[in-house]
Amino acid sequence: MPQVSVFEDDEMTPLFTAELAFMPRIGEYLSKDAGGYFRYYHVVEAWQAEDLEKTGVFHACVRVEERD
Repeated sequence: MPQVSVFEDDEMTPLFTAELAFMPRIGEYLSKDAGGYFRYYHVVEAWQAEDLEKTGVFHACVRVEERD
């Protein structure tokens, strides 16, 4: 299962990091439990970023927009 960092506008600080069954594609949604209801995040960008501490090691990243 890939670990995916989820970002909104600030690409320096992840909104959250999740272990997902697959890499989300642009146009798909992630839903996250928010205590009795769900927040829905639309995936608008996906990329692989190199880990700054481990050369040659990459991790998955997506940028999302929250939608109701």
